[in-house]
Amino acid sequence: MKIRRLLIYDIDYKPLMNGVDLFFPKTEDSFIHANCFIGINGSGKSQILELIAEIFLYLDGLFRQENKNEKENSPFGFRIEYEILVETAKYLVIIDCEKTNLKKKEIIIEIINSGGESIAFEIDDFNKFLPSKVIGYTSGDNETLSLPFDLYYDEYAKYTANRALNSIKFKEKYKDAVDYEPMLYFMNYNTNLGITISSLIFEDTHPTIAIIKKELQIKKLTSFTITIQTNQRNAPFYSTKGDGGIKLTTELELWKDKLIKCCPKAVQDEDDTKFKRWILEYELDEVTIKLFKHHFNSPLELYTALYKLELLNNLIIKDDIVKKIKSDRKERKLVTRMPMVSEDDKVLSYSELKLELENGSIVDYLSLSDGEHQFLNVFGTISMIGQDNCLFLLDEPETHFNPKWRRTFISTLKKLTDGRQQDMFITSHSPFVVSDTKKENIFIFKREKDKINISEPSQETYGASFDEILKMAFDIKIPISEDSLLFIQELENSTDIDLIEKQIKELGESYELSSLHRRIEFLKSLNN
Repeated sequence: MKIRRLLIYDIDYKPLMNGVDLFFPKTEDSFIHANCFIGINGSGKSQILELIAEIFLYLDGLFRQENKNEKENSPFGFRIEYEILVETAKYLVIIDCEKTNLKKKEIIIEIINSGGESIAFEIDDFNKFLPSKVIGYTSGDNETLSLPFDLYYDEYAKYTANRALNSIKFKEKYKDAVDYEPMLYFMNYNTNLGITISSLIFEDTHPTIAIIKKELQIKKLTSFTITIQTNQRNAPFYSTKGDGGIKLTTELELWKDKLIKCCPKAVQDEDDTKFKRWILEYELDEVTIKLFKHHFNSPLELYTALYKLELLNNLIIKDDIVKKIKSDRKERKLVTRMPMVSEDDKVLSYSELKLELENGSIVDYLSLSDGEHQFLNVFGTISMIGQDNCLFLLDEPETHFNPKWRRTFISTLKKLTDGRQQDMFITSHSPFVVSDTKKENIFIFKREKDKINISEPSQETYGASFDEILKMAFDIKIPISEDSLLFIQELENSTDIDLIEKQIKELGESYELSSLHRRIEFLKSLNN
């Protein structure tokens, strides 16, 4: 998977993006070359990630086998071109969706084989020419990037609930409907727990996780608790008799049963039966690990089971609130995020996750730093999702990293993705990331009044000094913080040699410090 071009024809709710036309380089290397968007805050970097997610949200709804949105129009006019691997052969897919009138945006698709010839295809089979996964991540509470994923979750949760209910209203519509694999995955603090659990249980069959464990000095996962419940008090159709609540599909019942079978100590008391609740306390001994490997084929399969159950948390939110927020989303109002569901009301929740470190100490996952959480989340996700044709959209994935981890971000990424057919877009403010990226993969964003200017660096960025990178990307010509720079500039304008010599001792080493020494020598020469 490799996106080669993104063109935005017109987009009513993001006018700054109108006319954006980006071309991305092709690479023959065996690892991911991330396309890196840099620039100051508010320059439009995250919006491009959101638009890419929206495009594939729309295309997945049109072409997946189940729960199609056949009447849905594209939210904006676009053209996207990408290479994709299908059954060992590479194809170039061109999708053009230009606005033809105010109500409809016509979609035109062309698939070109490696010989440069357009091929015929059945529209019902086009889903195999779409990415296998689109994974979003943001380091903060970024509604811009999360919005397409939130819409996807609402849609999947409602479809699953309607199939499970099998009510008179939906019986005919859903009688032959089956579950489907979600294309869009959004990674945040909550999902990080599922990623950590899945990766560390399968660590011996999942070799790249060793890179992450070594850096964080983690020896192993020792224990964790998962709570699954469907008749909690705020659940739809809650019943005091214990026979109501959220209905699970056959597939989700199977996943739930497998999770229960992996917990040798699984028991229910009277309250648990009433609320259809299982509190699964796992001790990660040899027996438990074997049970997980017996019931789940890979870390991604285990994570997918957890993820699908987590998506049902959206069903706890009242219908009138959901309808109001969906209406606001369509009108592109600021309030777009669904309310947080309390831990007591979630269909699936995690707790008591314990890790043993290399020094032998046992720590709670919550005691890890923000940087360690982010390291596990970002690199754990990349390590776990190794299938071809995945697309990663990472918004500032190294924000909480210390300088050492920022310095090794790209080299760690290369180690984790060697041999993969995947693509990645990241936003960053880090000179470390830019200095490890070729100029053709760097896009500098600058906002100029009513438009966004996106340009290529004027010179090579790979191996460039931070001085040059800060100058190119952020218009910082002198790489010193403002307060100390003003202090130095005041001294440079002074004619008092004694004052300069006294205060120069308060400054660290820099090129500007050398200029002050030259200033002193100059003033002394004048006095002589």
